[in-house]
Amino acid sequence: MRRWGLIAAGVLLSIFSGIAPGASPHGSSEHHATPAPTSRMARTQVATEAPDFVLTDQDGRRFAFRDLRGKAVLISFIYTSCPDVCPVMFNVVTEVQQRVQAEGRGDVVSVFVSTDPEVDSPQVLKTFAMRRSADLSATTLLTGTPDELRAVWSAFGVKVNRRARGLVDPSPLTVLIDPRGLMRYRYLSGFPDAGIVAADVRNVLKGRPGR
Repeated sequence: MRRWGLIAAGVLLSIFSGIAPGASPHGSSEHHATPAPTSRMARTQVATEAPDFVLTDQDGRRFAFRDLRGKAVLISFIYTSCPDVCPVMFNVVTEVQQRVQAEGRGDVVSVFVSTDPEVDSPQVLKTFAMRRSADLSATTLLTGTPDELRAVWSAFGVKVNRRARGLVDPSPLTVLIDPRGLMRYRYLSGFPDAGIVAADVRNVLKGRPGR
């Protein structure tokens, strides 16, 4: 009985001190929570002509990439039912665009190419953008047939693995294209660095590559 009394006292002490049995005094149990995702951005400087393509925008209209000549373009590959990385990429690209536009440095537009044509219809893309208060005068979301999109993914070197309906695993790629239509930087990360990307956009608009 003395042994059980000591155990009960220990449990009560743990409860009143805010420490659950099996937990450390610092509040972390033996089953650690999954840490927040982190990803160092891989930034590659390039100088190759960007692929030309025609897809369908969020309003159901055909969109030709060549019509963006004369502007700096940030292209990212996302899908709307993505639970984590894609919204972050969308928000970072939008932040960069807004920063540079607010500085009056020149025209910069953002293009988001879907990696899930099964789900991402034009209306779904438009709803996704409007929920995030995107400026659709300078932001385009694109979808197309599976064959059309596969050609674009391949041209940019994006790998897309479909795991289930509404769940795919794409390369977390953002590309910066200059006003002449040349790819200048590739950023491989689900968590791009807005400061670095914004500096690259400014340099591209001035016609000077960064280091």
